[in-house]
Amino acid sequence: SAVKTIVWNYFETVPILDLKKARCVYCKCLLRVDLMDETSHLHAHVKSSLKKKNQVNKVKSQAFDQQRLKKKLVSMIIVHENPLSIVDHVGFKNYSSSLRS
Repeated sequence: SAVKTIVWNYFETVPILDLKKARCVYCKCLLRVDLMDETSHLHAHVKSSLKKKNQVNKVKSQAFDQQRLKKKLVSMIIVHENPLSIVDHVGFKNYSSSLRS
């Protein structure tokens, strides 16, 4: 059925000895492939992997690395030979306040 074939978009088949395994394209773990073409465990794995991936992405996108941003700011000022007073400019203050929201 179409539902069974969709799950294979998230796996690649890998022959190991005389067995066929399914390797998850996200986490690279190997899962068994049944002779009866049972894929419910593959569906469950994909659902779990996507949920974990979304949680990790959410955490990464919310992470605020102040040290990294300070280094980028210093680099920008040096590369463009801006005066240090740039931090008092209205445009810069607007930009900085947007980082906090």
